[in-house]
Formats: sequence, C-alpha cells, structure tokens
Amino acid sequence: MRGKSVKESPQAHLQMPELLVFVKAFLFGLVAVEVFRLAFYLGNHFALWISRLHHAVAVALIAVGLSLCIAYFARRDGLAASQRLLRSQRIDLLFALTLGSCANFALAPHVAPWHEQFRGASPLWAPIILGLLLVMLASPLVRAMLRPRKVDPQLHFLPDDEIKDEAEDVLAVEKHAKSFAETVLASGAQPGLIFGVDGPWGTGKTSFINLAQRYWKQEPDIIVFRFEPLRYAADPDLADRLIRDLSKVIQKEVFAPEFTPVASRYSRMLKGKADISFLGIKLSLEPSSETVDDLLQEIDDALERINRRVIVVVDDLDRLEPKSIDNVLFTARRTFRLSRASYILCYDTEVLARSKDEGGKAREFLEKFVTVKLSLFVDSTSLTNFLRRDWQREENKLVSIPSDTMAALASILETLAEILESPAAAQYLPLVGDMRKIKRFVNALLLVQLEKTNLGRTDFNRRDLVNLMLLHLGYPGVFRQIYAEETAGRSGTFSLKREAERENFTNAPEFAAIIESCGPGARFLVQELFDVNRLGLGERSGLEEGVLRSRACFNHSGLRNLEKYLKLIVRFSAPEPRETFVLYQEAVEEVRNGTPIEELFRRPDFVLKGNADAHDQFWRVLVSQSHDFTREVAEDAIETLVAWLPRYPSLDPYDRGLRQRSIYSLVQLLDRAGWGRTSAKRLPNIGANVVEVARRILGEGEYEGRGLIARLAADDRGVLGWNDLMLFRLQCSADRRGQLHNLHTALIVHDDPNGATAGLLTGLALQGMREISQAVFAHFRRVYVETGRNFLSEVGATPASAFIGEASTAGEGKDAAVTFEQTLSASDQVEAVRSTIKNFVTYQLCNSKPPNGSGVGCGFYDETGSDNKGGISRVMNEYMFKVCFNPLLDDNNRLLFADYCLSNLSNAVFAGSEADGFIPTKVGLADGLDEAALCEYWQQYRGAFEGLLDLDRRVVTTNYVATYGKNLSAVFEVLDEMLQARSVPPEDSNPSQLAE
Repeated sequence: MRGKSVKESPQAHLQMPELLVFVKAFLFGLVAVEVFRLAFYLGNHFALWISRLHHAVAVALIAVGLSLCIAYFARRDGLAASQRLLRSQRIDLLFALTLGSCANFALAPHVAPWHEQFRGASPLWAPIILGLLLVMLASPLVRAMLRPRKVDPQLHFLPDDEIKDEAEDVLAVEKHAKSFAETVLASGAQPGLIFGVDGPWGTGKTSFINLAQRYWKQEPDIIVFRFEPLRYAADPDLADRLIRDLSKVIQKEVFAPEFTPVASRYSRMLKGKADISFLGIKLSLEPSSETVDDLLQEIDDALERINRRVIVVVDDLDRLEPKSIDNVLFTARRTFRLSRASYILCYDTEVLARSKDEGGKAREFLEKFVTVKLSLFVDSTSLTNFLRRDWQREENKLVSIPSDTMAALASILETLAEILESPAAAQYLPLVGDMRKIKRFVNALLLVQLEKTNLGRTDFNRRDLVNLMLLHLGYPGVFRQIYAEETAGRSGTFSLKREAERENFTNAPEFAAIIESCGPGARFLVQELFDVNRLGLGERSGLEEGVLRSRACFNHSGLRNLEKYLKLIVRFSAPEPRETFVLYQEAVEEVRNGTPIEELFRRPDFVLKGNADAHDQFWRVLVSQSHDFTREVAEDAIETLVAWLPRYPSLDPYDRGLRQRSIYSLVQLLDRAGWGRTSAKRLPNIGANVVEVARRILGEGEYEGRGLIARLAADDRGVLGWNDLMLFRLQCSADRRGQLHNLHTALIVHDDPNGATAGLLTGLALQGMREISQAVFAHFRRVYVETGRNFLSEVGATPASAFIGEASTAGEGKDAAVTFEQTLSASDQVEAVRSTIKNFVTYQLCNSKPPNGSGVGCGFYDETGSDNKGGISRVMNEYMFKVCFNPLLDDNNRLLFADYCLSNLSNAVFAGSEADGFIPTKVGLADGLDEAALCEYWQQYRGAFEGLLDLDRRVVTTNYVATYGKNLSAVFEVLDEMLQARSVPPEDSNPSQLAE
C-alpha cells in the first residue's frame, strides 16, 4: 500500500504540465513535415531521371535502399522502440505532434522563396543526399559484418562472472532466489522499505539477484534498476548519478519523456546553488521554490502515470570506501519515500564493520537503513557436487574450458571435494568455501598447466598439492619463504629433519616460531603440510616407500619431494615419469599380474640406453615387494636380472655402477622370493624349505646345469662376470649384516643339515660360506689356474665398452658429495674400474682372513673338506706370483705387478705418516697376499724392475692417480724394507739372465 505521506489524495497535488515535453513533440511534427516537403521537391526531378532507367534497374535501386533502411531499423531495435511508443498511449503528445504538422502548412507561405529554391535545385542534389544517407546507414552495418571473428583462446580459464539463469545455478540457490523475488513483489510499494542481502564475498550475491531478476522481469509493470556505486566511487554526488541512471533505465523500458526533466530538476535541487562567471562577473543562481518532497512527488507521479514499479538494486556496497558507503546509504535514504520504488542493498556486514573505526556502531548504523535482511550462505555440498560432476553438465555455461581439460584435473577436484567433506572442512571453507575461490583455485591449476601433467604417473600426494596451491594463492609471503628455503638443493625450516639415517623424523627447531608468526589460515595449511605430529610421520621404521616418495614434507638428500612440488607450481615443471616412484610401482604390479619383464623393458620408459637409473629403480622397487611373488614371477625376475647384468654399466661417477647394484638386488631377490613357493602359498622359512636357494647358487637338484656360480662367471661374460660372482659371494657372508636370513640359512643347511642357523654371525659366516667359497674357487681353478690364463692381463685387455654397457652413467638426481672419481675423465673412469676389479677379485680369492664384519675370505678355506687351513689362499698366491706376476712368462707381467702395488697405496693420514696423499705401506702392499711369498718374489725379481721408473705410465684408482715416475720408487723402498725385516739378504739378480 502506498504511503500517505507522499500522496494523500488525488486532489492533494496537481502537477504542472511539462512544457518542454509538449514543445518537443510540436517541433518534431513541424520539422518532420518540412523535411518531407523539401525531400519531395528535390525528388521530383530525380524521379523523372529514374523513370528513364530500365524497370529492373529502378526496382533494384529502390530495393537496395529499402533493404538498407529495414536492416538498419532492425539492428537498432526499431520495432521494440515502436512497440514501446505505442504502449505508452500518449495521445496528448500525438495531438501536439499533429498540431506541429499543421503549423508547418500555416508557415508555408512565409517561407515560399525557400521552397522555390528547392524546386529549382539541380536533380543531382537528390541522389547526392540520398547516397550520403545510405552510406551513413550502411557504414555501421558493414563494420558489424566485417568485425573479426572471435578466436578461441589457447588457454581457457573459469571467468568470475555471475550466473544469468537457472541452468548455471551450480549452488542450488534458484528456489531461494525465487522465494525472495516473490517476497519483494508481494511487499508492494511501501515507502521506506529497504531489503538487505548480506553475505561474504564470493557467496554469489550478484548471481542471487540475477536469478531473482528473472522472476521480476516476468511482471510487465516491474522495472529493475541495477546501480553499481563502485563504478562511480569518485563521483561527489551519487544521488544525482542514481537519478540520472534511473531515468535512462526507465526510458529504455517505456516511453516517458516527462521523466527526464523531473529527474533533472531533482538533481539540480540536490546540488543547490550554482555559480556562473561571465566577463568577470560572478552570478549565483538559486534553485526554484520547489521542495524535495514536491519533486519526489512528481517523480512518483511520473512512475504512476507509466504504471511501473521500480526495484533498485545497489550491488557491491561493501567494496566502497567508508565515506562512499555513507553517501550511498544517504542517497537511498533521501529517495526511499518514492512509493513506486523498492531498494535492495547487497553487502557483507563484516566488511562494512571492519571499514569503520567501531564495528558495533557500524552495525547499528546499517540497521537504520535496512528494513528486511536476508543472509546468504554457501552449502559445501553444492561445492562438492560441482567439483565432482556438475562441471560436466553440458548446459552449465559456467565452465568455459573444454571438458577434456577439466577431466584431466578430475583427481585434484575430487581431492578438494573430499577435503570439503572431511572433519577439517571448517578450516578450509575460508580458503575454498565459495565459487569465486573455487574458480581461482581451478584457474591456478590451469595456469601451471596441470592438465598436461598425468598426475596418475607422478608421486605427488594430491592433498599436499592442494594445500600448497592454496598457500600459494592465499598467502604468497609464506609460500615465497618456503620456496627460498627448500629449493636449489637446500633443506630449510619447513621440511622434516632427522639427525641420523635410522632416527625418526622431526621438525626443525625454528618451525614452531614460524607457525606462531603465521595468520590462522596460513598456520593451518603449514601445519597440514609439515607438522610431524599432525602428519603422524615421526616413526621412521613404519613409513612405506610410497609415503616417503610422495609427501611434500620430505626434502632431504635423495628425497627432493618438496622441491618438485614447488617447481611444478612456480616453474610449471612436472617431473619426468622416470623420476617417479609410481612408474615403477605400476610396472611391478604388471609383473605381479603376469607381464614378462622382458616385455616391460621394451617400452620407451625402460629403454636402457641413457636410462640406467630406470632399471635400477625398477629392480629396487621389485625386490622390496617380492616377498609374495608366485614361483613364475620369481623365476622370471631372477632369470631376467641375471641375463641383463652384462648390459648394465659397471662405472658410475657417484657410486657403484648399475651392474654392481644389481648384484645386491639379486641377492635380496633370492632371499625373499627364490625358495619354497607352491602353487598356493609359500612354505615356512625353515631350513628344509629355504635350502632351495643354495641349490640355485650351486646348480644342484632341479637347478643342475644352471647354477648361479657358473652363469655369473660364464666364459662369455669375461672378467666382469668374475667381478659379479665375487661380489655375489661376498654378499652371502652373514657377518656383513645384510639381513639375508633365508639365504644364510640355506647355505648353512646345505653344508650341514644339522648345523646351527642362529648364533654369532662370525660362526654362521664361517659355516655358511664354506661350500660357496669352494665352489667359486673350483670354477676359477678350472678356468684360470689349470689353464695358466692370466686374469690380470685379461682385465687390462677387456674393451672399454664392456665396462660402459648399453647405458650411460646415471648419476642425475643424487645428492652425494663430489668425490675424486667424479673429476676423472670417461677413459680414466674405465681405468679406475679396471683397477678395482683386479684388486677386488684377487683379494677375495687370496685373502685368508676370518669373518670380521667385512666378509670371510675365500682363501680362508681349503679346496675340499671342512678343515679351514687356508688351502685356497696358498694356491691363489702361487697362481698370482708364478703366473700373473711372473716376468719369465711375459715381460709385461712386471707391469702388472707394479700396477698392482700402485693401486694398493694407503692414505697417509690413516697410515700415521706426515706425508700428503697416498703412500705405499707394508700393510697395503701385502693386503690379501702372503707376505712371505711377496718377499720371495721381490727377492728373486728385484733387478727386473729398475728400468720401470723411467716409464710414462699411470695407474688410476677411485681415490687417486699414481705414476711410475713419481710413486714407484717409494714402492720399491717399502718392498726392500720388507725384505730386510725378514732377514733375507737380496741377491744380485741380472735382468738379462732372468730373461734367458
């Protein structure tokens, strides 16, 4: 019901006619008739010229002109304007226009000379003027047709646009908006009624009003005016701007020419006195005697005459400065007495309260203006529905990016949906609790091109990635600090720490101070990412490798997880599949399900050339999960690993080569999966069952003819095969604490079914290593000792390609400190491996040391039997001095002996010497060899080595490079001292006689 304070009775106020409106209609009729008259005069001569043209040409010209006029009329919404004019039913203005037309005829005699000029004008004026008019009409039409087509963007993002209809309503607020719209309509025209729509930024206040507006527009007498004060924040008089914009909106809906002058007078009244300066004289113009109430009454009457009700929506009120907010509220207050207008203010009370000095008073201030308040809330269920499925709806225009792109992000969106359903959802709602924040999050994912990253083939933990993205979006300062401390190989305050290899993970001491300095939102995210207590990752022993390789909190040596996350977000750089744990986990699952490993190795991700690390990672993951392999899978793994050993590189500038590391994998594979498997389950790991491992190694029983000893050191594998075999044998020694209980038990039980399989490791090593040591030496004796082949010379003759294998070195991604070996050239690295193989193989066969934690020497045992009297060592020493080092068999054997001595120098620091670097010592030169045999050899052949000092020859090891000219003389001095210590007088040996 309309308020009586504005309009008490029909006789209370009689509006004065709007003179200007009627004058305009009168003049329009006058001018229109005159234009038509002049056009008729000019067209008479032109019509005669047209009549002389061919009928078809004339029709074509007329059709073109009419078509342009009709097209222009249609594109400018002329039909809608005509309908609006007819609906206004302004008969009074039609009468004024008719009177203006009649006035033209009354004035015609007075302007007859003017008309005569047009009657006698040249016939060319008509086509000229007509052509100009047609060009003016055609110009905007042609420009619109030639406008460049919209090019689809290469990158698609979610726009932060409000929704327009219910098809885009992913938050399910359409029913709520309809109810509100009906309430506003049912409230009628009550002066002073102001609705408030309260809600935080991003809750969809504008979209809510859009949905309500669809219902308001269904009512023919409703005009919706959306006023955006943020666009006019710098305007000193928002009331004037509001009235002017309201006038424009009304005139777009209905034909009401009298509304503009009334609104203009109201605007001038609000501005008050106006000053005009002319020729230095300042004049002041006072406003008319009309009051504000009079003008408001006229505006109200104008709305009533056109039978329209206005709903004024003031949006984004909370985005203004405090002074501008007050200005808008007072503007609404000054105009709220309009009985034909309802006001709706959209704002966030908390923002308005924070914008003022005293929040409590700000709330009370707001209550003076808002009569009815509606609060909007976002239901997290609607957000999760959008994240899971609503974005896939074809009619959902909210998503402007291709569906396949969104599908690529499905796993991250699903993770975010799970977070919003978790107990911690309340903590996440301020971060992603509305559609605007969801859009920003999705756009951030698109910006880093995450849709191009197959997250299923990476190690990233989805929740950690979400938390880091939210930290990056909402708290860039904290994110920058993390980036500065945890990249470029650094491990800063945020990532978990541990003091030693087997200690539990802990937070850095400074982590607590950082947590305290963060705001609530940043503190929550940082704790979710890095707080060891909240993550439950303190226990080192209970962590699976999948957790160690995926969580963002790990960023120490070998596990640069956090740095990979940061590079993905900042550098858009996703790790290569070969660098991920998931690639090898999936490969192992395929093998478990029956895929042959050979078939797996033919795939691009496992091509060996230049990719040795992929094979290394695969075998490591496979071995760690091999305890439940079936017999077929275990056999395939063992056979494939043994077959591929010669193809793997034996040198690596950071650690041992892949070939050596694969021996460790083979030993562990035998221990975990190389025994006791039936068709249904694995037998208990008692001696009778695990002894199968020993039969595999020795080639007995079902493994006869394909034992590992014979296969690892087969003739076609050369000296590198012997290095594999000796390394394999050494790992089988129980005193090395290799956690190979099943393998150790198998070797002990095979040697003695009643032997003890528990007790001191030294005793277990002595018993378990006897058979394998005797079998290994028996094989070496057959190949080298009995045939007189020189193992050391064969190592030197082995081509470099055998050491390199089919893959380049693979040190990338390891954090080991730079070693001496890393500084060597490629050829020197090969030479260093040659020296290592010579020393390692001969040392393992020659030394007769009992188990002491480094493995029992092969020479500790006799060739047969159970007596441990060093028989193998005696045979090997005889072979070394009478075959490998004997200059009588080959003069180059002198070089082999000299090389052997130079490759066994000792570190001066550990030797107790004041010298620098590496020096020869008695212990180093005789290590593994029989000292008496060494002295006897030196006594016999001392004179044959004098000429070697002048040779330009080098010996390269993994720790140093020795030369004959610089280091060999010191070796001779130590050997001489060893002879003197044994009281054996040196004999004068003539090299020429020795040669004979």
